[in-house]
Amino acid sequence: MLKERALSWYTDTKQREKDEKQNKDAKIKSAIMKHGKKRYKDFVNSDGSKKKKEFIKDKRGVRALHKGKWGYMKNKKFKAD
Repeated sequence: MLKERALSWYTDTKQREKDEKQNKDAKIKSAIMKHGKKRYKDFVNSDGSKKKKEFIKDKRGVRALHKGKWGYMKNKKFKAD
């Protein structure tokens, strides 16, 4: 009985891995068909797994609070408003 459980767990795990691989391959294949060979990687990886690297750039620096005053921090220097 123990052998049967171990065998079923093993086959279930192997089947799950096989299904995941097939899903990944199908996703890549559909992206290639839709966007072309050179650009498909951007669309395969853009499902939210990557963090967005966009941030608002301001010439004054980053908005900060220092010693009870609001201002901007740039190059490790603080300038109050």
